Amino acid sequence: MPCSVNGCFLAVSGFFERIFKKIGIFIGTYPVLLIIGSVIVALGLSCGMLTLSSESDTETLYTPVNSRASQDRVQYQATFPDATGSNYRGYALTTLDMNGQLLISSTTGGNVFTSASVEEMRTLISDIKSINATFDSVVFTYSDICARQGGSCYVSGEFLTTDAVYQAYLSGGITYPRWNNIDLSAFLGQVDSTGGQLVSAKYLSITFNLRMDSADNKAKARAWEEEFLKRAAALDTTSTRINYAASHSLDTELNKNTNGDIVFFSITFPLMITYATVVAGGDGVSSRAWASLAGVLAAGFGILSSFGLVSLCGVKFVNIVGVTPFLVIGIGVDDMFLLMSSWAETYPLRDQTVASRMGKTFASAGIGITITSLTNLLAFLTGISSVFLSVRNFCVYTGVGVIFCYLYQCLLFSPCLALHARRVDSNRHCMTCLKTKSRDEFRNDGASTCKVFCCGGSPPTKRGQDERFFETLPRKYLPRMLLNMWGKIVVILIYIVYLSVSIWGTLNFKQGLILKNLVSSTSYYYSYRETYDMHFPRAFPIPFVFGSTTDYTNTQTVNNIDLLIQNAKSDSSVDADSLICWLNIYRNDSSYDSSSSAAFVSGLKTFLTANTVYENDVAFDSSNNCIIASRCYLFSTDIKDSNVQADVMVRMRALADNSPLSVYTFYPSYIFYEQYVAILPSTLQTVGIALVVMTIVTCIFLPHPLLVFLVVINIVSILVGIFGFLHFWGLSLSSVTMIHLLMSVGFSVDFSVHVCSAYMIGKGRNRREKVESAIVHAAGPILNGGMSSFLGILVLVFSKSYIFNSFFKIMFTVILFGMLHAVFLFPVVLVILGPVVKSRGGESPTPPVDHLLT
Repeated sequence: MPCSVNGCFLAVSGFFERIFKKIGIFIGTYPVLLIIGSVIVALGLSCGMLTLSSESDTETLYTPVNSRASQDRVQYQATFPDATGSNYRGYALTTLDMNGQLLISSTTGGNVFTSASVEEMRTLISDIKSINATFDSVVFTYSDICARQGGSCYVSGEFLTTDAVYQAYLSGGITYPRWNNIDLSAFLGQVDSTGGQLVSAKYLSITFNLRMDSADNKAKARAWEEEFLKRAAALDTTSTRINYAASHSLDTELNKNTNGDIVFFSITFPLMITYATVVAGGDGVSSRAWASLAGVLAAGFGILSSFGLVSLCGVKFVNIVGVTPFLVIGIGVDDMFLLMSSWAETYPLRDQTVASRMGKTFASAGIGITITSLTNLLAFLTGISSVFLSVRNFCVYTGVGVIFCYLYQCLLFSPCLALHARRVDSNRHCMTCLKTKSRDEFRNDGASTCKVFCCGGSPPTKRGQDERFFETLPRKYLPRMLLNMWGKIVVILIYIVYLSVSIWGTLNFKQGLILKNLVSSTSYYYSYRETYDMHFPRAFPIPFVFGSTTDYTNTQTVNNIDLLIQNAKSDSSVDADSLICWLNIYRNDSSYDSSSSAAFVSGLKTFLTANTVYENDVAFDSSNNCIIASRCYLFSTDIKDSNVQADVMVRMRALADNSPLSVYTFYPSYIFYEQYVAILPSTLQTVGIALVVMTIVTCIFLPHPLLVFLVVINIVSILVGIFGFLHFWGLSLSSVTMIHLLMSVGFSVDFSVHVCSAYMIGKGRNRREKVESAIVHAAGPILNGGMSSFLGILVLVFSKSYIFNSFFKIMFTVILFGMLHAVFLFPVVLVILGPVVKSRGGESPTPPVDHLLT
């Protein structure tokens, strides 16, 4: 059985090697034409970037597509018209509020209700109200676009700065948390109260609400918000300190932050060129510096081509795509190192043509770079099925980038490598292309040291002549470290500790995207959000919406409504005293009449006319004689944890769904809570699909059951480490980190498969000899590729963007764990459990560098 499995592996490897050999010969025969064609295609496709459009709306990008809340919102908005222009009620909004908000505190950090502070707050409010904004060449002020209640502009919290309220405060007449049937906790932060009496408050929230009852008014509101932010940033205060934000601040700051940090790519590109040039090394003739430059440029062309083509197809650029260049250039440079490593194996074959040697290079490296690109591509393709638009678009851009990077490494860098070979074979200098002499010949001629070093050179005759630190170190020391008993014990013990820590972290990581983390910690929005979250309650409305089939004159129906509300009140996360329900008040009103539906509606209209606070909560049909929907509200308790907020939403939905009534619950904030519900199932599904796909790919390129099993276990082990270290990095599981987890699946396969492949076709009569051969041939390229990938993301450690910073943390974790698993753990596993297979003649041939990971 082992022999048949080994024979199958060799047959599959031989099949792919023959195909790639033909490709390599073609590339080596027509390098100039391929270079010209690649450049023309790259420049042509890059022009597509002129059509690039972006999407920056936070809701669109970071909440699940077609979620339950988004479906309920359609019905909710169709039922209840926007009343912000006539009867503003914050709890009755049908869409997220548009406003400008000030969080005002004392400069001393003490009570905000001092004479100087109150007077300055009145000045600030007046100043904000006087802001002029322009839309469609029309100048308007706050009073033209303000949300209205009772015929006047409604500024939340402004009443607390009036003289009447201030005098009541001074006389001890303000109760807390409720005063005159108003919940003061919504406006005051860090409150000190004694015996239900307000003593002091360190923060006061003033919100300038805007009307949203038409598309034109929404556009005006957005224009006013822009002017509000400018004015708020310029406010000069003496007694108070201001934190401020507008409803669109998160979107604006997110784009500003991400776009600003894309400049890091301009640093990464020359850094990668420098590293590739240094590693390539060589003398005046054998130097691969120009070839290395071509390899980095090929990755850059892949990025430009993918962005251009995807933009032409109408896929919008999203801010998280900003990390794509860092990822693609790392993959491209890794492929470049693999090709150069395989090319070095042909140094002793200088008697053959460049085309023939290029055929051998691709026969060796073609499988390796194909596995690298294919696994990453498939991982990103699985991400297209995600419920998050940001993940979908990222995977499209990056997946196409991986394809083009692979093609340009084959059709641009490899032809450049062929031209490099022609120059080297003719003993021409790398800078002048003029024929030169070897360094020994220059020394014999008595040339200066400088001339010997700068001008001398000769073609390499064996691989070791131009290898560097990361290529030679593993083969010298790793076999001795890992293949003795104590080395195995130490590796296994360290792995047990790693796995234990990772599992603990996995059980404790948080879910969901904390939106303030999307912006820089130096942003005004971050400061505002942190202050608000810390000092103000996070209670939210829980509306229950009753449908058109609800018969309010039926005793059983009314009992069911009461039962639903009572069950909701019994939830520990719901404030039982917070009910706002027109039906309860109407039933105790003199106009109440349930003798018939017509009498009920007639009395209700009279009731609503006298009690406008409830008029938003009952919707009538076009004849104005039938109720098509109504709503009653409860409020949650003060919940800071977004996951708990999402849990409350789910429990309230369950109550509504299990009720015999036609009822559902919806509030605009539910749209964002959905991500906390969807993120874990979506991540597990997407990563699970990717894992299955990777297993299939591994079976194709590595057809050995035991090794396929070991590769899958290795991938799972790396994923557990990455999930676990989300907790230690302070990251939560979100649509942003989901992208990085998808990426890690592809990288994990690369690390694992190539070590196994090197083991299978490595020289040796037993496990130990084959593992040693695998280490010698695979460890160097793995470390070299890992280092180049690390350098590609190193600059992101200085980023202020959560997206880029989290990308660095997870990518660093992927590289580190992947290398450690492949170079240290996997050899130990293989020397203990690896299959013992032999080629014809009792030994396997020396493994080509095709199957080695960079």
